[in-house]
Amino acid sequence: MIHLHVWLRLPEGDVFRAGEIRVADPDPRRGGRLRGEFRYDPDYLSHPDAFALDPFHLPLNDRIFSANRPQSGIHGIFEDSLPDDWGRHLLIRRFRLGRNDQSPPRLLALLGTGCLGALAYTTTPAPPKFPPSPVSADLETLIAAAGRYDDNPGELTDDTLALLFRAASSPGGARPKVIIAHQGVNWIAKLRSSRDPVDMVRVEAASLVLARKAGLEVPEFRVETMGKRSALLIRRFDMAPEGGRFHTASMQTLAGVEGYYRFGYSDMADILRQIASQPERDLPRLFRQAVFNLFLGNTDDHLKNFALLRDQAGWRLTPAFDLIPDVPLRGEHVLDIGLAGNHPSKAGIEQMAKGFGLSAAKRKQILADVTAAFLDWEGVFQDQCVPEEDLMRLRGDIERRRALLR
Repeated sequence: MIHLHVWLRLPEGDVFRAGEIRVADPDPRRGGRLRGEFRYDPDYLSHPDAFALDPFHLPLNDRIFSANRPQSGIHGIFEDSLPDDWGRHLLIRRFRLGRNDQSPPRLLALLGTGCLGALAYTTTPAPPKFPPSPVSADLETLIAAAGRYDDNPGELTDDTLALLFRAASSPGGARPKVIIAHQGVNWIAKLRSSRDPVDMVRVEAASLVLARKAGLEVPEFRVETMGKRSALLIRRFDMAPEGGRFHTASMQTLAGVEGYYRFGYSDMADILRQIASQPERDLPRLFRQAVFNLFLGNTDDHLKNFALLRDQAGWRLTPAFDLIPDVPLRGEHVLDIGLAGNHPSKAGIEQMAKGFGLSAAKRKQILADVTAAFLDWEGVFQDQCVPEEDLMRLRGDIERRRALLR
């Protein structure tokens, strides 16, 4: 049995025990399936600032909520705290975890207070001690260490692994990234991998500039170069100005899906209509991001690449993130666009706009804004020092999409 206490840090910095996770030991008769449950703490339920950690699957009441997720044993909102591929491999290597010790609840216990977002986890009822800030090690040292780990993880010393674990164990995604305090600001530093087919640092930076020109809300960002290595620094939007955290939930968690799924942008619009504090603001924002993804060829538009955060007013869409063109040239998007499925088309945009409940005038304005931003997309990419060979690789697909959608 794994028993975890779940703690919530509010934007003002106050910390409450939100509830408890209990996960039974794996059942060998059922392929190691995990049975887990969550229950809110009675004191949290009675607090005036309490809110549902997941408004769809963990409403604010005193029930015991079964996870019904046999592979992880925990609800999606808690799995949102865990890293994906790169950070999870680092976590496993840092603690030399055997296969039977790599379950999501055990990884949460090891992460403790080192998660993105507002949640933290302990194995005892004592309140956790939060570090004053993320890792403040020299950025060049972290970039070099992450590069060495990415190239050959077996060669790192225990000290270097410990440094990387503190900085890189919680962000999601398949590519190397670290959390760092740099020049007084908290950032996620996304690093170039030796296996990247293009300079992803420069390409993503250019995509963010283009997104801003198209009217999308994106986080503050900058590129830092140290010798032959570079990093894209993206300001964390889960950090509150008062020193606390904003609670976040991925669209995958809110949708209640995992593994293979069929889901569309209009389905995300339904989620916003149900829980967003200002759906009239967030629906056009999400539609604008959808149109931008179609123009850019951001086909990796899965539900973990969209999220909501909870501020004092309620739930709202986060700034756009992970905006990257289709380097593998798959063509198909993860999410459905319209009735025709997941291939980009102008008819699909019109169908999608109806699912968002947008007026024809609003749809035309957003489409015009994004179209105008892409008139000089190559100039934007050149300004961000994207190599010419990378431009050649991207040019055909982006130009094909522009012709289809304008």
